Order: sequence, then C-alpha cells, then structure tokens
Amino acid sequence: MKLSRLLSLTTAVAGATAAARVLVRRHQWEQSNNRAAICVDFDDAQAAAIRAGLPLADMLARLGETGATHLSLPEWTLNRLLAQGRLTPQAPTRPFNQPPSIGHWNYLHGDAGLLSRLAAELNARLPQTETAVLNHATLAFAGDIPTIGQIGLGFDVELAALIRGQGLGVVPRPVSYAWPDPALLARTLAQAAQAGQIIAFAGEMILGHEMHLNATVQALADNDLTFVYFAESRHQKGDWFIAKRRAPHILLGHRFTPADMVPLDYHAACHNWAHLARARGIRFCYVNFFRVLHAAAPLEGLDYVHHLKHALEDAGLAVTADAAPPTPIPAPDTAELSAAGVAIAGVGATAVAQHFNLPESLTISLTLAAAAGAAALPYAEQSVEQSTVNNQQSTINHSHDHHHADLAALYPPSYAPKLLALGAAALGPVAAQGDGLVGLLHYLAATAALTAVASGLEYQLRIEEYRGFNLEWLVPLATAVGQLPDKRARALSWTALAAGWLAARQKGADVLAQIDPGYAEGHTHHISAAMALLGDVQMAIGPKPARKWAGLGPLAGGVAAVLAGNGRPQAAAIAHILSTLGYTLGMVGFRRPERALAETWRLAGRSLGVGTAVGILLTWMSDEETRE
Repeated sequence: MKLSRLLSLTTAVAGATAAARVLVRRHQWEQSNNRAAICVDFDDAQAAAIRAGLPLADMLARLGETGATHLSLPEWTLNRLLAQGRLTPQAPTRPFNQPPSIGHWNYLHGDAGLLSRLAAELNARLPQTETAVLNHATLAFAGDIPTIGQIGLGFDVELAALIRGQGLGVVPRPVSYAWPDPALLARTLAQAAQAGQIIAFAGEMILGHEMHLNATVQALADNDLTFVYFAESRHQKGDWFIAKRRAPHILLGHRFTPADMVPLDYHAACHNWAHLARARGIRFCYVNFFRVLHAAAPLEGLDYVHHLKHALEDAGLAVTADAAPPTPIPAPDTAELSAAGVAIAGVGATAVAQHFNLPESLTISLTLAAAAGAAALPYAEQSVEQSTVNNQQSTINHSHDHHHADLAALYPPSYAPKLLALGAAALGPVAAQGDGLVGLLHYLAATAALTAVASGLEYQLRIEEYRGFNLEWLVPLATAVGQLPDKRARALSWTALAAGWLAARQKGADVLAQIDPGYAEGHTHHISAAMALLGDVQMAIGPKPARKWAGLGPLAGGVAAVLAGNGRPQAAAIAHILSTLGYTLGMVGFRRPERALAETWRLAGRSLGVGTAVGILLTWMSDEETRE
C-alpha cells in the first residue's frame, strides 16, 4: 500500500476510533432513555366526563387505571372563566360612582371563593385595575375585558389537588399574552411549580416571546421546571429559543393537531405515537380525545389511552410519570469533535486523491493539511463564540441595554458540526469506492464520524439540524457518473443531476431525508388484513427507509469489479453508480440523532453485512475464474 493511502487510512481509522467513544456513550444513554409519559388534555377529559355523566374525580381515576400519567391544568384567565360560565357579566345593585383611572368599570358575577382569588391576583399583577369584590358575589375592576381578559391569573390549586389525589401528575399550561414583563413571568411560573414540575405552555406562543425569553428561562431554572418542547410540530413561537438557551430540563413532546387527527382513528394514532417515540425521540405524549370524527362515545378516550400505553410498551418504553431523560445527555466535546474531524479529513483526502488521481506527494500534503484544518475547526468556532459572548457582555455592561442583545451571542450558531457532517456525508461514499475492504473501512470511518458530530445536544433536541443542501447525493453521484466511458452519457448524466439538484434547492426539499424515515402511518392496518399485507410488502421492498439499501454499496461494488475484470466497462460503470447510491443511502439514517443508534443500525448494519459478504464472494469467485 502506498504511503499516502496508508496515511489517509490511518488518519480515518484513528479519528473514527475516537468518535466510537461518543457512540458507545450515546448508545448507553439511549438504553436508559426508555420512559414515556401520557398527558391527557383537561378540557377533553372534563367534556367526556360531563357527557358520560361521571364526576370528574371518577373520570380521572379511570384515566389513571387505563395508563394516563398526567392531566393538564389550564391557567385561569377571565376569558376562559367567562367561556366556561364560571363568570358572567352582571351589574351590581350599587355600581361605582367614581370613574376609574383607566378604562371603565367591569362587573363579573361568580363564586365568592373564586372571586376572592381573582381579586388578589389582579391586584398583585395589575394594581392599576383597582380590583374589588362587591357583596361577595361581584368582581369589579377597571380596564376592559379584551385587555385584562387574556392575562394569566394563576392556577386552580383545588383542582390540582384533586388531580394528584387520583394518582395523576399535573402539567400546568401557562398562557401567553401581550406585554408579559419579567415580574409577571416569575409569578406565573412560581405558581405553576406549586402545581406540577412539567410545564407545557398553552397556545401557539411561549410566555415571554420574544423580548423576555431570558426571563422565562431564568424562571424555569429558578423553579426547577421541566419544559415540554414540541420539537416535532414546532407549533409554538419561542420554543426554539428556550431550548437553545439551555432550559434546565427539556422533555421532547408531541401533540396531534385537529388537522393531524382527521385521517386517523385511535388505533392508527397509537401506531403513530409508537413511531414517534421510537424514531423521533418523543417521550411526552399530549393526548387529545377524538370528539367528532372517529369518535363513537365519550368514554372511548379511555380505550385510546389504554391502547396508547400498550403501543408504547410494545415499542420498548415504560409508561411512567417520571419521563425526564437521564442526565447528562451525551454529546461530543470539542476534543471529540476535533477527532471526528480528523477522520473526515482522512476520508475526504482519499476521495479527492482517488477521483483526481493525485500524485503521491500531493496526496500526502492534502491529507496532512485537511487533518490539521478539520481538527482545528471546532476549537476555532469555540474561540469565536467565546469572544462574541465576551464582547456582547461588555457592551451590555456599558450600555445597560439587556433587550437588544446580539442574537449571535445569545443563540450561538453551530457551524463546525454541520460542516463536518456534510463533509462525511458527501465524501464518504466517494472514498468507499476504494480497493475492497480498504474502501469499506473508509466508509465505516465516515459513518462513525458523521454519527458522532450529529450526536450533540442541540441535534438531539432538533434545535439544530443537519444541512446537506442536497450535496450529499450530488457529489457522490457526480463523481460516479464521471466514470461512464461514453462521453455523451456522462454529459447527459451530469445535466440530469444538476437539474435535479436545482429543482430540489428551489423547492427547499431534502431529497434523502424524505425517503429515510420508516412509515409513520399505520399503513392501513386498521382497514383490512389484505391492505395491511400490502402495506407490509410496500415497506419491505419500497424505497423507504433509505438506510436499508446500505448493502447495495459493497454488493454493487463487487459486481462492478467482476464486470470490469471481464472487460465490460459500460456495465461496470453502471454498477459503480449503483454502489455509490447504496453507500449514499446507507449514511442517511445516521444523521438523525433523535433515532436510537440501535434502531438505525438494525436495518443499515444488517443490509451492509449481507451486501459485504455477497460482494466479497463475487470478487473471490471472479478471481478464482481469472486464475483458472
């Protein structure tokens, strides 16, 4: 073996060995991250209880018996209480004669205990409303309903006690409203912490968005609260910033929207929940009952919860109120990112050298330069980030302006892992086309490095995501079709690849990601046995998930070697393209850290093993025929 090849292979294997430590640590963490919670929406549970003629306590007890672990607790607002009929507009017999300092006087009738709590909250939060309770039955306050009615006013502590008394955890749902200053934020989250430790913000916006999110993070930390991050749907504005600012405890959650539930019944929904838990890392299931479509009776929601519990258990999870992931979440440190970069440099140098047929001296120089640059990249980014933070802090200290902090300092980007991951994904399949097992070693080194650099906390939580710009298939396939002996075929192939890449970029589509996940839907299992069989066959032989085609790489590579040895260059070039495609598809799954490594490797590893064995056998048989 040439010195240059030995140097690049040693570099790749050494870096991959260091990356393997990250993967072992991540696998051990994933084995213990096997707990999930089922939280039922309070409004749905209450509505089902009313329609079924059950006391709420009985409904909660049944939910706990069927598998629910939590019930949500909406925050009080005047708007909500008015909609529920717990408050009604009613003028007192003797209204105030003195005009208020703001707005006009408003009068709401209700239960004396409720009014006393609301008056205390309004006076504490908005003393300018001059709130009072008249004759123990009328809440009087200044302002107007549209402005005051949206503001969160704490939580029903008696209802929280009732929920806990039935064996369920409480998940407070703070509301968002206009101009929530830090004092109001702190008060709301302190009250929420008295009810429960898992917080799932209500609505489409996080309380504090957007100018006071730092105060929200601080209040979460001060009260040791766990933030439910609906990363899969991203339906709440401000959630990304809370997660990026490192809220102390983050729990990946999901909730099916009404539109999501239209094509489902609860059997198909349970299948989807299990898929989300297994393939997308969801550990908090926020459940809404089917009310109109696919709903036979109010208490059918209990069957839904029961089936969901068993679906999660069948997926290998334990349904429990303590669903917080084990800490610390494994992530590569700067030194480990640097080592992974060395592996990618070795793989990249091999890919470039063999594609352009570089001379020995230039290949050695390229390998050393690439290794040095890739190893330094994570440290350089860390240095820039720290410098930006220090400069920003200095600016804040001198200007006393905490509201207009530099976003780059508050929410630093993560470029180094993205660049390294793209390098591994784009160049790994090219380097894999080396000599037999040497090419396979380069491919495995690239895969290990890609998996390691994409294993960071920000990637686990979907705060940051792999960005390939469709180069991870364009680069390998462009180099592969370059080996077609016919010039016209090469030109047409390059034109087709360029057109496909431009079309994908214009639509903003990640082509490979679209065929990587397994089927999230129940693929008609709930319709008929025949359709279920058809769905299973489609999953087995269809293009999804992409990682199951990893074995096509070494298999088609062996075929290409046999064809080339038999003097069939055109067929060998086509097999070479298929081999490159297989290697490319095999790497796609490893850039998704939310899926457990064991789950990704189950298909990709088995396929790669079979393809390698068959490819080696074909090459050996061809060599035997040649010797004879």
